[in-house]
Amino acid sequence: MVHPYSIGLSYGWSDDALNEEGHNLLNRLAGLLGIEYHTRESLEMEHVETMPLISQGVGAGVSALRAYVHELESWFSEEGEKFARCLGRSALDVGLTRTGWKETFAWMESVGLGRAFAEGAWIETEVSEVNDLPEFFNHPKKLLGL
Repeated sequence: MVHPYSIGLSYGWSDDALNEEGHNLLNRLAGLLGIEYHTRESLEMEHVETMPLISQGVGAGVSALRAYVHELESWFSEEGEKFARCLGRSALDVGLTRTGWKETFAWMESVGLGRAFAEGAWIETEVSEVNDLPEFFNHPKKLLGL
């Protein structure tokens, strides 16, 4: 499972170094996604294990990380649940598999959107249609075969 926080780590550590601004941006990202401490620690350790022992980097990935965090901050808090419901409804409309449900629900839960995703899939209410979901949802869309 590709966690959105792991994507932020990849951006921030792209040259195998993280500067102070990158650290602060990762803190904001973790807060935005509501990541618990032990989950964050696990994701960070997983990422660190892929890095070389010696780094010549200076934290050049901060620009990409900044853009990623700012883009999420522009919509996640206010529209994240709406998008999650739309994704749930879309999955149900095209045919939801057991594996697709389990993997996608786990991913959505990890970013605090599990309930909204489930509501979109299972509650028979009108869900406002969104033609283009943010790139943030590309991984769950792939899991669902959308």
